[in-house]
Amino acid sequence: MSTARKSRLRRRLEQNLVRMLSALTSLLARWLPLSILRRFGSLVGWLIYHLVPSRQRLADRNLAAVFGEQLAPAQRRAIRRRVTVGLCKTMLELLKMPHLSDEELRELVTLEGEQYIQQALDAGRGAILLSAHFGSWELFGARLAVAGFPISVVARDANDPLTASLINHARHSKGVTVLGREDIWAMLKALRANQCVAILLDQHAARGGIWVDFLGRPACTAQGPARLAQRTGCAVLPGFSFRLDDDRIVCHVLPPLQLVSTGDDDYDVHANTQLFANVIAEQIRRHPEQWLWLHNRWRQPPEGWRPHQQPLQPGAEEEK
Repeated sequence: MSTARKSRLRRRLEQNLVRMLSALTSLLARWLPLSILRRFGSLVGWLIYHLVPSRQRLADRNLAAVFGEQLAPAQRRAIRRRVTVGLCKTMLELLKMPHLSDEELRELVTLEGEQYIQQALDAGRGAILLSAHFGSWELFGARLAVAGFPISVVARDANDPLTASLINHARHSKGVTVLGREDIWAMLKALRANQCVAILLDQHAARGGIWVDFLGRPACTAQGPARLAQRTGCAVLPGFSFRLDDDRIVCHVLPPLQLVSTGDDDYDVHANTQLFANVIAEQIRRHPEQWLWLHNRWRQPPEGWRPHQQPLQPGAEEEK
């Protein structure tokens, strides 16, 4: 069997597994307490850790490339297990959201720094919440919505229609609007309506991206957030969620970034995209156990690529 055919078969098996688990857990989530669902997530994460070795090899390569000898193999294994289990818990928490009251969600998730969002909205130009697949990112968006902030999240639908429908229903149940990654006009409309637009800027941009340094390696990154901020004058607020050892979720919204503005639009977009990447990378370096290392983030850059040389202004204030 050819390598390409094996890869297609592996992807099909992974997608079928995700679909089966999504259908099953959406039923369980209606009746089971969240604490039981999280234990189930630990079990599923353990199974995926052992049954999908290709993703673990990818994650291990990513960790080794970024941290080198700073992390021993045993430390990388511990991070990979925690990330895999955390991903499963995040998906289960998402499916449980329609069955949680707003008050239960407020108790589950601590929100810090919300004053920065309010200040941005008081200015009347909306806000981009710059984030990543970090901690429990789905609960972060829902927590902002139940706090009363009008929020849209930019996301790509899951490949499987059933899974995509379950996920988007859960988001909508808490007042979170979902925008497609290519729907720039919808993002502009939301910002001009003085809303928050959450963008996870840590995955490979298959189309229309620009190459910046990310964790010491070239990575193709969406330029949409920088262009939106440039066009609307909205604030860009970094925000990250953290899953603690006891599964409590703490979300930090940080002060607005000071964006580069030289008057050269393309230059500023590149410099600000690099700034955004730097802010996310700093959080990942400090908390590697929170980030989704399972994604194939780094691809082959164009020949002769060099980092963008620009003395960037200070980024977000360090999280306490």
